[in-house]
Amino acid sequence: MKQFKPFTTTLIGSLPRSKKLLALKEQTLLTTKYNEAYKEQLEKETEQVIKMQIAAGIDVVVSGELNRDNYMSYIAEKVDGVALLTMEELRELAANVGEFDKSLEEMDAADNTMCSPVCFDKIDTDVSLNSEELERLERMTDKMFKMTIPSPYLLTRSMWIKKVSSRAYSSRKELGKDVVKLLINEVRRLVSKGVKIIQIDEPILSEVVFTRDKGEQSFY
Repeated sequence: MKQFKPFTTTLIGSLPRSKKLLALKEQTLLTTKYNEAYKEQLEKETEQVIKMQIAAGIDVVVSGELNRDNYMSYIAEKVDGVALLTMEELRELAANVGEFDKSLEEMDAADNTMCSPVCFDKIDTDVSLNSEELERLERMTDKMFKMTIPSPYLLTRSMWIKKVSSRAYSSRKELGKDVVKLLINEVRRLVSKGVKIIQIDEPILSEVVFTRDKGEQSFY
């Protein structure tokens, strides 16, 4: 702990992406022709946000998570057995459409611009989630940095859609066991590579615990 100041500063993790990076990301979903241009822009903007943090005096820098659509959805790009669905696609699978619509309104996600990971098959629990972000951070800065991963609870809750997930898992709890394995393996992998700070993101757990029954289907 000697390396930390009495009041060490950091950022939550994610930073805004430029319109150019967003457009290139969309193009890569349609064709591989733009993959190299996207990677180059991602490198450029990641380096910019790291320099911005250093200039501002931030002690523990972050990558900005510029390669992630949101803090959970990138899981679908990495893990076999998980697919990324739009809010409209999720709505069609929801057991209680009214409750699902309510949750979208509460979280300002009703415009169908967000996507969420959904379990369709047994998930690969030993896949690397953050290796590319780690490589960029190690290459771009000598300052202390942190890695961020989603929490097992919220990830499991978002990934479980009974209509499709039950083909691979008997219950949300069983899916959760594999999600925990996935994240434990990632933490161990990051620690083995020398990562000192790992942030587990759980931004709305209190909202779920205090306002919703555990059996309800919602965006969160």
